[in-house]
Amino acid sequence: MENEFRPIISPNPRNEHHNFSMGDFRFRLFSVLTAFIIAFCMIGGQMIFMAIDPKGDKIRSEIISDSIGSRKEIVDRQGKLLATNVRVNSLYAHPHEIIDKDKVIKGLANIFSNENPQSFQKKLMTKKPFVWLKKTISPGQQQSIKDIGQPGLYFGPREMRIYPNGEIASHTIGGARFGHERVDGAEIIGTAGIELYFDKFLREPSNKSERLELSVDITIQALIEQILQDGIGLMGAKGGSVVLMDSKSGEILSLASFPNFDPNLRPKQLFRNDPANSPIFNRAVQGIYELGSVFKIFTVALGLEENLIEIDTQINTQGPLKIGGRRISDHKYFGPSLTVEEVIVKSSNIGTVRIANKIGPTRLRQFYKRLGLLDKTSLELPETKLTVPQSPKKWKNLETATASYGHGIAVSPVHLATAYASLVNGGYKVNPTLIKRDVKVRERHQVISKGTSNLVRFLLGQVVSKGTAKESNFGGYDVGGKTGTAEKPDPIRGGYFEEKVISTFASVFPVATGDYVLVVTLDEPENNLGSESFRYASKTAVPISAKIISRVAPLLAIGKEGK
Repeated sequence: MENEFRPIISPNPRNEHHNFSMGDFRFRLFSVLTAFIIAFCMIGGQMIFMAIDPKGDKIRSEIISDSIGSRKEIVDRQGKLLATNVRVNSLYAHPHEIIDKDKVIKGLANIFSNENPQSFQKKLMTKKPFVWLKKTISPGQQQSIKDIGQPGLYFGPREMRIYPNGEIASHTIGGARFGHERVDGAEIIGTAGIELYFDKFLREPSNKSERLELSVDITIQALIEQILQDGIGLMGAKGGSVVLMDSKSGEILSLASFPNFDPNLRPKQLFRNDPANSPIFNRAVQGIYELGSVFKIFTVALGLEENLIEIDTQINTQGPLKIGGRRISDHKYFGPSLTVEEVIVKSSNIGTVRIANKIGPTRLRQFYKRLGLLDKTSLELPETKLTVPQSPKKWKNLETATASYGHGIAVSPVHLATAYASLVNGGYKVNPTLIKRDVKVRERHQVISKGTSNLVRFLLGQVVSKGTAKESNFGGYDVGGKTGTAEKPDPIRGGYFEEKVISTFASVFPVATGDYVLVVTLDEPENNLGSESFRYASKTAVPISAKIISRVAPLLAIGKEGK
C-alpha cells in the first residue's frame, strides 16, 4: 500500500531542470540585446540625420523662437524705428570640461577688457557644472573666444533689445532686460516706460509683424532734447523737462526730461538721497512741482466762464492782502486796480486772488478737478501710477487764494500741458497719450465754452505781445503763453528757498487755433548771460521755448503770423 502513494520520479530530474533554465535565460538575453541595438540605431540615425540635414537647426531654432517669443518693435508716428531686436549669442561654460582655465581666464580678460578679470576667475574656478560668462557677445568676440582653443566654452542663441536712437526719447521708451533665460534663448521683459506699460502686448507671440506706434515724432524729439540740454547747460540748471502736445487729440509729440540716459545701458537704481537727481527720473511725469503763475489763467478762465468777470472788468489790486495770517503781495506795485486782461499780462497775485474770492473755494476746486489737476493722469507710462498731485486737504480762504496763483498745489508738467490743452482747444477735456491716434477724439466733454476758450487764447497772446514773455523772439510765429516762477519748498526747514526756483512757460501755438501746447520747466535755472543774473521764467524758460517753437513750427507745417 505504501508503494501506491510513492511519487513518480523522473529518471534524471537534475539534467531536465537544467536544460529548461538555460534556454529561457538565453532567449531573454537575446531579446534585450536586440532591443538595445534597435534603439541605438534609431537614436544614432536621428543624430546623423540632424547633423547632415541643414534644416535641422532651422527647425530647432523655430521651436526655440516660438517658446521664447520675439518682442514686437516700437516705432514713432512716422514709422521710424525706436526699439527692435537683434540676434546675438550668449557665452556659458562647463568649468569641469576646461583643460587650461588660466588660459581661458586670460583670453576672456583680453576679449572683454572692460570686465574685471576676477569675475571670470571666480566663475570658472567654481565646482558648479554650469556658469554664465556673458549674456550677449558680438560675432567678433565669438570668433576670438573660439580662437582660445579650449573645450568647455559654449554659445547659445538669443535676441537682444536695442534702441537705435540712443538717449533720444529714453524716458518715454524706458528699457528692457532679460527675464527667464536658457542656453537656447531668453525672454525680453520691459523694465520701465512704454516697454513696461505695454509689456504684455509686446511679448505676445501672435501677429509678430505688428508694431507699437507711438505719438512721438523722433525728429522733433531729437531737436527739442538738444535745445533743452543746451539751455540747461547755459543756465546751470539742475534739470528740466519739455512736453509738446497736440491739444485736439492729447497726443504727445515730444516728452523730454534732462538729465537723460541711454536705454541700451540703462542705470539700475535711482540715487538714494534724492531720486530726482537720477537720470532715469522722468521730470515731465514724475516731477511734482509748485508751478506758480501759470495757474492764474485757470482762475481767470473759470471767472469768465461763470460770468463773474469780463476781460475789461476792473480788479482791485491794492495790497498786500492778509489772509489766514499770511501776506499776499505782487512782485511790484501795479496801482490801485487792473483790468482782468492786465491781471494776466502783468501777472498780479493780488488781482488773481480777488477773482478767486468771487469764484469761491468749492467751484475753484471742482474746476481744477475737471481739468485733471487733482488726480493721476491716464498717460501710458507706469511711472504715472505713483505720481499724484499735491493739493490742499481743505480749501479754505488761504488755500483757495494761494492755489489760484499756483502755490500750495503741485502737479507734473504733463498735468499742466493737459489742462492748458483743454483750455485752448475749444474748451473740451483731453487725456494725454503716447499712442498715435488715427482719428481725432470724438467724445468731447466740455470744461469751458468755446467762447471762453477763445478769450483764454487771446489773453495768452497778450502775454507774449506785451507782457512777461514779450522780450523773446519766437521767429515770427503766432504764440501765446503764461510764465510762472515758483520758489522751491525747503523740505528740511520748512518754508521756501529764496534762491531756488522752478521756472515754467506754458505756451500755445498758433494762438489763433490753439493746435499745440508746449510746456518748458527748468529746475533752479540762472541766466547769467548779461550784466545781471535772472531766475524769472521770462529770462529762462521763455527763451528756450521761443527757440523750440521757432525750430519745431516749420516741421509741423505751421505758417508764420500774417502769412
